[in-house]
Amino acid sequence: MTAAADWGPPRVLVVVEQLRRAVPGGIGTFTRGLLGGLAQCGDEGDGVDVSLLASRTPGALSRRTPADPLARLGRPLALSRLPGPLLTRAWDHGWVRAPGGYDIMHAVSLAFPPCRAGGGTRPVVTVHDMAWRRRPEGATARGAAWHEAALRRARDSDAALVVTSKFVAADLIGDGVDVDRITVVHGGSDHLPPQDPAGTDALLGSLGVEGDFLLTVGTLEPRKNIARLVQAYDRARPAFPERWPLVIVGPEGWGPDLLAGRDREGVVYAGEVDAAVLAGLYRRARAFVYVPLTEGYGLPPLEAMRAGTPVVVANEVPSVVDLDEPDPPPALVVDPFDVEDIAGALTTIMTDDAVRADLTARGEAHWRSRTWRDVGRQHIRLWRSLA
Repeated sequence: MTAAADWGPPRVLVVVEQLRRAVPGGIGTFTRGLLGGLAQCGDEGDGVDVSLLASRTPGALSRRTPADPLARLGRPLALSRLPGPLLTRAWDHGWVRAPGGYDIMHAVSLAFPPCRAGGGTRPVVTVHDMAWRRRPEGATARGAAWHEAALRRARDSDAALVVTSKFVAADLIGDGVDVDRITVVHGGSDHLPPQDPAGTDALLGSLGVEGDFLLTVGTLEPRKNIARLVQAYDRARPAFPERWPLVIVGPEGWGPDLLAGRDREGVVYAGEVDAAVLAGLYRRARAFVYVPLTEGYGLPPLEAMRAGTPVVVANEVPSVVDLDEPDPPPALVVDPFDVEDIAGALTTIMTDDAVRADLTARGEAHWRSRTWRDVGRQHIRLWRSLA
């Protein structure tokens, strides 16, 4: 134990470079959820001393430096003088190390600095998925190469590893990581703000959507499997008693899925939306569907369940279907490669009221077991055990 751990809570440096990304994605949501959960723990008297590490403030070289968005998180900032892309490369090559004076350095993604040898700082790295290996078609060659190298750095270091599912833990163990280095911490469900009914109505009105609809959410990229979902929707739609549209929400990423279904009747692209409007869309949707090829966790199904919306989910989304779960899944589970399987599930969830009611009840029990306060508490317990 270090002196800091003996005389008070450990000093923790959380690497949040993901929040500098143009599209922070699920890792960004996890990071904000974790910080919110830590704040709740602190309010209950179980806090730790947390600072945030990231690249320099965007626009820092302009005449009038803007306020740093990270300051709104309410934690001390340890900022580099380097911009994000250069800082990440410097970390990868060991040119820049983590600042000293901390008991724990916890990177919430595979972008992390090495710690100084003998500096007394214990590294922790969160590995959210190994999707580039499981589904290479869902990653660019450049992205896969970077993730492979970053994972190798984490694996070959003395870092403790956090994963968000037993699914990812099994992948790491299969890669030779000792089980004692791995801690499973599931993500939470209670991060969206209260819904904005007026904003939701305005968006749906602008899209020409009236009444019920089917919803999906995610960055438009091959791994999210939008093309097969659109094909399945095409096949299921004639069985709906009404011509309910498929509303697709999410920022543009890359690949052919950017164009999937844009010429199909009933397919509506909403783009990226405000979090309060997203909460409203979950509440208004008749059903939610999420069929990526693979996920390390997958927050959107939990968001939908929290809104009381029944869910169709692919079989590699461990927020809903993790390994060795004893209870029936709280969603209809499909093979993301089987368009007919997806179409059948869409028909059922949109038309069978008994199934819908059962899934809504099971979904509520499931999301109530996943809170960011618990996520914060588990991280605090891990940090204290390492300090």
